[in-house]
Amino acid sequence: MSDFKVSLNFDRLKSYFPNITDQQKALIIEQGGYTINFESEYYDEVYPQLYEGLLIILTRYHLEDHINELYYIIILLDNQYQEIAYLQDTAYNDDKTAKEVAQFLLTFKNAKPKQAFQLVAKSLTDTAAVKNPDIAKWMCQLVYDAIEARSMPFDLFGEQIYLHLFGMQPLDGEPLLMERLETASKLSSRKPKFSNLLFRFCLHIRTYINEETDLKSGDNVLLSDIHANLFFDIFEFMGYLNRNNIQSEPKDYMHTLFRNQMKLNHSL
Repeated sequence: MSDFKVSLNFDRLKSYFPNITDQQKALIIEQGGYTINFESEYYDEVYPQLYEGLLIILTRYHLEDHINELYYIIILLDNQYQEIAYLQDTAYNDDKTAKEVAQFLLTFKNAKPKQAFQLVAKSLTDTAAVKNPDIAKWMCQLVYDAIEARSMPFDLFGEQIYLHLFGMQPLDGEPLLMERLETASKLSSRKPKFSNLLFRFCLHIRTYINEETDLKSGDNVLLSDIHANLFFDIFEFMGYLNRNNIQSEPKDYMHTLFRNQMKLNHSL
């Protein structure tokens, strides 16, 4: 557990600590500050590094007096971001693996007895093939039998493959069904994009800045340029974005992200 502590102004963080008591505040002060630690977060030595990096960014925008509160908010939101991103990435990779495995097994099972058949291994620099169809099919059968017996390493194949290939409640010894392989081979999944997470991240920071600092958005302004630059600087520092990988100015990138997400989130 991290022992990195910051002194928080809880009056500025009412929405994050709505029920904190005076006794709890006094105890936190007595203990030297609020301990920043979340389950999905970093090694202990990273916390002060993040603090110093964020302080440099906030100082450019004359927000250094709010470093502790914004640090807390950003680490909290980053923890949530990392958890959701991990789940979405895992689901995408698991579905992709299940699709690839199902296509491989289908190709093997659908091969006609006298049809040309070979097993190909390909790396970045080399390609090798077993062109004898009987040997190639024998090798493929080993893979098929291992998967059918549920003896493949699930830490490699992913948890979703079990559901895609065998269903919710498979019976012991139940064989692979061609119908399930056909369905799994047609799985459609898109690589996750995290624009919505970044957008909601921005809303939290913007709310705090507008309520507690002088760096406010103007009336009827969806996103000011200075907020757009600040958000991009924070996201780049946290590793979410890289200005070398975008085709526009950072503030324009954030404006586009905001406009697109506002269209998708009509209730906001």
